[in-house]
Amino acid sequence: MDVGICIAGGVEELERVDIDMLHDIGIGSLFVGCYENEMRWHAEEMAAFVRSAASAGFEVCIVPWGYGKVVDPDPAIDSLYVDTHREQLQIDSRGRRCHKACPNNPGFLEWFASQMRTTAWMLEAHGFLWDEPSFYYSRGTWACRCEYCQRLFYAAENYQMPRDLNEHVRTFRRFSIVMFVLAAAAAVQAVDPRLYSLVMPSPTLDTTQDNTGTADWSQLIECSAVDGLALYVPWQEREAEPAQAIKELYSLASRGQKTTNKPCHIWIAASPRPQDRVVENLLSAHEAGVPRVVLTDYTTIFRAPGADRFISRLQDAIARVSE
Repeated sequence: MDVGICIAGGVEELERVDIDMLHDIGIGSLFVGCYENEMRWHAEEMAAFVRSAASAGFEVCIVPWGYGKVVDPDPAIDSLYVDTHREQLQIDSRGRRCHKACPNNPGFLEWFASQMRTTAWMLEAHGFLWDEPSFYYSRGTWACRCEYCQRLFYAAENYQMPRDLNEHVRTFRRFSIVMFVLAAAAAVQAVDPRLYSLVMPSPTLDTTQDNTGTADWSQLIECSAVDGLALYVPWQEREAEPAQAIKELYSLASRGQKTTNKPCHIWIAASPRPQDRVVENLLSAHEAGVPRVVLTDYTTIFRAPGADRFISRLQDAIARVSE
């Protein structure tokens, strides 16, 4: 089993990453957060880090964040595009603009594809992870009901889009997310066809509630543009037993594949704190047959109190699951 690590925090955090230490403890892959606003001014620093990591033998996957807030789980991350293109934002079921671009808007799609082609060309990574591509949803209010979504829905269902989130609307949103991922993957593969695309659905332990458009994992993983899934295990947020949650999520994703056999990676929150149970979770994932676990993130593990004492335990655990 490969063990990777997510590096968030932007260019400032990249300057603090100890590549040699990560190599020594057995980390095999780096998932590097790439922020829309930072790439406008610090693209060369990001590219230099990716080159140095690849030269050191790491597999490097880019995680675009903030780009129109369509692939962005953190509402605190800024997007200049969202701030300056209000006419391309999603419209919710109450008729209000959301702080999130619409993945069906042709203007946004054209800009996003262009940005991803440039990013792929500059960073020379091994692949991309599309982190929670989604529509807006909050307390029963959902999006999107912009003119493009309504036209596409009418063309698919032959009736006007309703204001309630019925099954036809849910199906339309899932299909729209798959098409967005197809466009994103096509953009980066136009630069290098070897670049893989992973998708991280919205975190859940219950895939029967599809409020964001990504709960149907089988539809995502059957998509020709998707080379695998990355599943964050929200065991602490849901107060679940982590070993059981890891096993069930991985099993669920594997069963959802009808005609494919694509990898499903597990992401877990990590820190030196005993309550995060990092070593135990790594061993549980290994026993479940998970091909890769990604620890999130570098800062919470290696710049937290107790990190010096924790590193040796983490190294031993990685050695055990890598055998």
